[in-house]
Amino acid sequence: MVACSLTGISKSPVGGFFDAALRGVGQVFLQNNPLTGLLFLVGIFLSSYVTGLYALLGVAVSTATALAAGVDRSTVRRGLYGFNGTLVAIALATYVRHGYALVGYVVLASMAAAVLTAAIHDFLNSEHVPTLTAAFVLTAWIFLAGLRQFSHFTSSPASARPQLPAGIPHTSGALTPSDLLFGFFNGFSQVLLQTGLWTGVAFLVGILVNSRLSAVVAAIGSLIGLGIGWAFGMPAGTLHDGIPGYNAVLTAIALGGLYYLLSRWSAVFAAIAAATSVVVYAMFATVLSPAGLPVLTAPFVATTWACIFAADSLTRLRAVHPADAGTPEVNLRSARSSPGRA
Repeated sequence: MVACSLTGISKSPVGGFFDAALRGVGQVFLQNNPLTGLLFLVGIFLSSYVTGLYALLGVAVSTATALAAGVDRSTVRRGLYGFNGTLVAIALATYVRHGYALVGYVVLASMAAAVLTAAIHDFLNSEHVPTLTAAFVLTAWIFLAGLRQFSHFTSSPASARPQLPAGIPHTSGALTPSDLLFGFFNGFSQVLLQTGLWTGVAFLVGILVNSRLSAVVAAIGSLIGLGIGWAFGMPAGTLHDGIPGYNAVLTAIALGGLYYLLSRWSAVFAAIAAATSVVVYAMFATVLSPAGLPVLTAPFVATTWACIFAADSLTRLRAVHPADAGTPEVNLRSARSSPGRA
């Protein structure tokens, strides 16, 4: 019933904008579904209503910017120009204290994210590579680094501090059942820079609404991230907060049925890539610490791009063009109906 009502509302101009905005929030997890986006918003508001308001501002501004600039409407309606604005707004709201100046900063950054999304899309389109969250990462880094030259902003306690790379103290790796439970669901929450058990539950349910296969793959990705982080000696607090899991979740979704047709080979490939994203996270954390910039989803982008750029050589895997990618279920049905199509 809810899906039907959302479909009806989306036929009007105003309803169409809201539909695109909700899909934009859903596309954070690579899900093109307005109900999924709505559930993600619920999860954000469960964590912080202030962050939820900034998320709405970011997706609205970035979507409107794309429409005003004349971007292909079908692309905008799929939410592909909303998710980076959503993430940029959340990132700025996370690392900067709320104030009137921040609202204007978020608006400007969300507009920039839409333009940068178009630039990266045009640059990568000939290579059949999706933009992913690259525009979010670059825009957030630019606007967070720029804050150091503006006196009207105050960093929040969550803001990273410039420092020389430092190793973590040796940890026994002892984890409580609570750490494991929260670590698993925070692997979902951290994709949108949140923490909280129920926020993670809402995000997982949102994925499940759109694709059961993606939900299973994402859950496995979170477990892989948690397991690799523990095996390699990340502190229990870091594991509890889901830090090693969130890039693994996104990487698993992207490669486990979305941009590669789901098979036993692509499943193994996605699992290895998800595990690798934890190491890539550690690299980015070390490299970015002197600048005081957060890692965000850079490991997901770098790992997934590397795996997709290698598509021509990976002959056991069947790549799916970003323009043709649906859910893993849709991709499998399309492959059965046209077995010769790559």
